[in-house]
Amino acid sequence: MQSDFRSALVFLCRRVLYPLVRILVRFGISAGEFKSIVDSVYARAGLEYLAREGRRATHSRLAVITGINRTALAAILAAPQGDDFQPRSGTQLHRAARVLDGWYDDVDFQTQSGGPAVLPILGARRSFHQLAQRYSGGVYHQTILSELERLGAVKRTGSDKVRAVRRSLATGGASAESLHAAGEVAGDLMATLEHNLTAATHEQLPVRSLVLKADARSLPLFRAQVGRRADALLEQIESFLEAHRLERGRDSPGDGQPEELSFGAAVFATCRDEDQAERRRASRKGGS
Repeated sequence: MQSDFRSALVFLCRRVLYPLVRILVRFGISAGEFKSIVDSVYARAGLEYLAREGRRATHSRLAVITGINRTALAAILAAPQGDDFQPRSGTQLHRAARVLDGWYDDVDFQTQSGGPAVLPILGARRSFHQLAQRYSGGVYHQTILSELERLGAVKRTGSDKVRAVRRSLATGGASAESLHAAGEVAGDLMATLEHNLTAATHEQLPVRSLVLKADARSLPLFRAQVGRRADALLEQIESFLEAHRLERGRDSPGDGQPEELSFGAAVFATCRDEDQAERRRASRKGGS
């Protein structure tokens, strides 16, 4: 039984690490650099674990639970973590994407042929101001416009009009911001799975997944359909969370102030290369 549990942990490690390591290889992070990152994360996660267990965090105890040499721990813990990067755009990306989708989908902001119309920035109707008011959730239209311009998704036509250049916020490929966003989403997903592996059934957070084989030609339609439904679901969740925002200053029924948490949801689609998955399975069998 213990052997099965350990084998499952090894499977988890390999399944999680494989796509991560492919990213690192593609962008030039060596195995040595990755090991130093792993050591740092192990050391800090070990400190948190000992603190939660109410045990004094000595280097000896930390070395036992992490497997890192005790003499190396002082230098590892003294080194800066190097994870303080903050993206320039941050919280407005989702709202900007909703505005862009509305521009392409809403007939009020389209040409007669169904494309996104060139819009005056200001105006009582059929303007970018009205578009942002309808789809941004109350964010100032100039903030959304600046974000879309910075990302190259819209361009100005003259001094007072704008046109959509592309429907996607990203041109494709990686940037510092897209890597940061990927790290946030991946970290939140793994933290949710960690919580569910240790929490009672009634305390677990919902995680649902479905992967079925289908005609590869349906992928563009699948991508569009999931994207639209994901936007609609996230808007509903956003409305729920806004309605339950903690009101500061109000006394709670018990002692002290009510507890505040950050919680929400993420939606992502998967596309699995079956040939690649089969090669991985064959490689594991060959190495066993």
